[in-house]
Amino acid sequence: MPPKSEITQEKVLSAAFELVRAQGLEALTARNVAHTLHCSTQPIYSLYNNIEELKSNVYDKAAEFARHSMVEYKDDANSPALNLTIGFLYFAQNEKQLFRTLYLSGYRQYDPHTDQFLGEELTTSYMRYSKRLQDVSVEQLKRIFLKLTIYLIGIGTLLNSHTLELDMNEAIEMIREMYEMLLHKEGLTY
Repeated sequence: MPPKSEITQEKVLSAAFELVRAQGLEALTARNVAHTLHCSTQPIYSLYNNIEELKSNVYDKAAEFARHSMVEYKDDANSPALNLTIGFLYFAQNEKQLFRTLYLSGYRQYDPHTDQFLGEELTTSYMRYSKRLQDVSVEQLKRIFLKLTIYLIGIGTLLNSHTLELDMNEAIEMIREMYEMLLHKEGLTY
């Protein structure tokens, strides 16, 4: 009986994730993962049908990592939704390649009629903690979320790329202002 392979699907996924985290989605090749694991590409292709399957799993792992990073930020002075938003900004600033993979690579296209945007379920549930948003319709909440997310990704991109020197406190204040403007536009004032 041949010796059992020490290369498992979990090890391949972990190595591929760390490769993307450090170098970006474009660095994800079977050869690069094999190099990281000090093996040939054969074990990778025996565990994954193709590189796209691995890439999809890495994307899912990156999305889960982002969600976890977003909920880690806590400040009792803020609402849960604002904490989540600030967590997103820190994720954009600190996880350059993962942010780019999830929000700028175009790897997965978003269709508002069939898909949930990354973080939508989590964010909209946190938004329900706001007294002003407890009783709004799902459609109205999705509209607010989508507009806020577009703005948030823009600020996140600036923090991620350093295109504009933006202090985190300024970014947070910009998000607060946009949130209030969106709620006012939706007729949800105090």
